[in-house]
Formats: sequence, C-alpha cells, structure tokens
Amino acid sequence: MALALPPAVLASDDSADKASEKGNLPEPVEGSVTMLLGAVNDRGAAPGKGLDLAALNTLLDFAMQPAAATEKALPAKRDSGFGIFYRNQINAPLEKLLRYCYDPAIPQEAVFPASIRSSRWQPGSDIMKNGLRLWERAADQGLADAPLVLHGAEREEITPDTFSGCYYAYTLNRLLILTRHEGRAVLVSVSRQAEPSTVGRKGAIVGKDTDWEYVYSGVPGATTRGISWMDTYMYDSATITVFFEEQPGAKATGYALFKWVKAGWANLNVVQRKHIRSGAERFLAGFRQVLESDRLPPAETIAARTGEFDGMNEDALRTALADYSVRLAVVAKDDSILSRDDFWKIIKDGAYASHLSREELVSALLKHYMKERLGKPALGS
Repeated sequence: MALALPPAVLASDDSADKASEKGNLPEPVEGSVTMLLGAVNDRGAAPGKGLDLAALNTLLDFAMQPAAATEKALPAKRDSGFGIFYRNQINAPLEKLLRYCYDPAIPQEAVFPASIRSSRWQPGSDIMKNGLRLWERAADQGLADAPLVLHGAEREEITPDTFSGCYYAYTLNRLLILTRHEGRAVLVSVSRQAEPSTVGRKGAIVGKDTDWEYVYSGVPGATTRGISWMDTYMYDSATITVFFEEQPGAKATGYALFKWVKAGWANLNVVQRKHIRSGAERFLAGFRQVLESDRLPPAETIAARTGEFDGMNEDALRTALADYSVRLAVVAKDDSILSRDDFWKIIKDGAYASHLSREELVSALLKHYMKERLGKPALGS
C-alpha cells in the first residue's frame, strides 16, 4: 500500500502522537492483534498452536461492527509504527472477491492497479497448492470450528506515492484464515514485512491517479523537489484485513483494516496516521473501481491473458509495449516531471519498454489490458 511522506519533516512525528500511542482499542482486541501479528511470522502457527481461535473471534466481533461504532477506533503504536483502523464496504459478494484476489494465476496488480505495480506469491506458499480454491470453500459451515489456515510470502512492488513519487519493493510474510463467524463467511488476511524495503526510487503518476498510469525511473531518490536527494525506505509494515459478508449470503462485503507503517530516512519514522489513512483510501478506491465494474472480465479470462503474457519472450513483450512507449514519449515531452533527465533518458525515442525487466513488462501489459477492458482512457487519448 502506498504511503505519503510529509513535505518537510526532519524528525519523527512520534512526539505529536505521544498521547495516542496506546490507542483506544479494548485490551482483548489489542491482545488479538498481537496474537495474529505473531502468527504471521510463524509458518507452524495453527489453531491451538500459536493461533488462538477465541482471540480471533474477539477481533472479528470488533471488526464486524457497524462502521459508526468504530469510527474513532485507534490501534496502539507497535514496532511497525503508528496504526489506523479503517472500516468500509465493497459492493460485491465475498465469493467474487476471493475469486479475483486469491487465485495465484491472477497477479495482484490486475485487481489493485492504483497501489500495486507487481506482486507474486513466492514458491512454497500454501495458496499455490494444486486445487486450492478459496472461493469454493467459503460456504463450508465447518470452517467456524476448523478454519482453513494458509501461510506464505509475496514479493510486492508498489506504485509511486502521491506525494513523494517514491516506490518500493519488499517481501511480505502472509497468513490467510478462511472461517465463518456469526453465520457469515470471513477471510482474515495478515501480512508483515519480512525486512526493510529496497531504497525508494523516483516514480511518476501520469495524469490523474485514477487513470493508473505510472512511470518508474529506477533511480534512487524522491520525485518531489526538496527531498529528491533522500534515500527513503519502508522499514516495516503490518496489516490485518478482514473481509466478511455483511449478512449471510449478502452481495456486499464488509472491509475492516488494521494497518501500521514505519517509513522515512536515516532510520527515522516520518509516517503519521493521516498518511496511512490516505494510502488505505487510495488502495480501496482503486480496488472498488475494478471489482464493482460491470465491465470486469471473468476471472478465468484474466488468468488466461496473464498466462499468454507469461509465455511470451522478452522481445515479443517489448514489441507489444512499443506503441505505448511511443505515446509515452509524446506525453512526456511536455510533462513537468517526465521531461526531467531521470525520466526523459529512459522515455525518449520511445525507448521506455527497453528499460523494463521481463516481470515489469508483463505487469505493465496486464495493467494496460485491464484498463482497456474496464473502459479507462488510453495514454494520450
């Protein structure tokens, strides 16, 4: 999830939030959070062994309340920084969400285009086992007493931040728990950064952020002038996301998010809760544009298209992106950011595709495919 680095902060914002470091969540809920964040880094965690189902239900009782009841909820500060609680709704059934978001054949950038540049499950992740279809298991009533628990890891790179223009890559340890609570299907997704990210690199948002057009320079630093020289990092992050049926069999999915981020420079955390909130809203807005669209292709079609891109050699991938690269050069010539040396040197003469790796080419083509299918304007149109 993208974050916003404040424009002129040269010291940690901890002092501004000292009074709220302990948060205001009920103590049992904080205990449940601690349990889940511990379980995500323990591949052996299972019900009764590092995963306390009673504590999990305590967290679900809290997260699944109506939004108005938890509007002022504030998690305590943790090693991974200050945190937020955010509650919303997605106008699509949980089964549909599981179908598009938890099929390893569908990369995350296809469904989270505003926040994720690329994301791939790592070898050995439980979700990659043959025949495992979460969307077909959600109706299983037995999950209330015996949840399906999956461990794994994802390598993720995010889109440029809306303020600094920085983008980062990192590995996330992941824990997925498919269960039922109060007669409703629930998926709990827990993630924790395995180590600090790569150094922040200069990226650019082309046009409106809602158009999902981003350029990646590969050059360390920030795009925003005044902090362009800074080596920034995402030092740590942790997330607990709860997706649940608003009512048994409902066509709407409840969304509850606990998230903490620690990022900045020189081992200094400069992320405030308002920045995490902004990133969460950006993430969800882009996701809803995809999942709620009546133009969304069938999941099988997206998976098949991804397979086609994966099967192409690099020359073919670059050829497929050649027209876009030419149009990007035309747009960049008059753009205040893309015309800068760091960007122009890889864009001029339609050369952008030649600077991308194989995985970056596949991710770019997949995002362009999704834009076309969802009716988004093409670059330069």
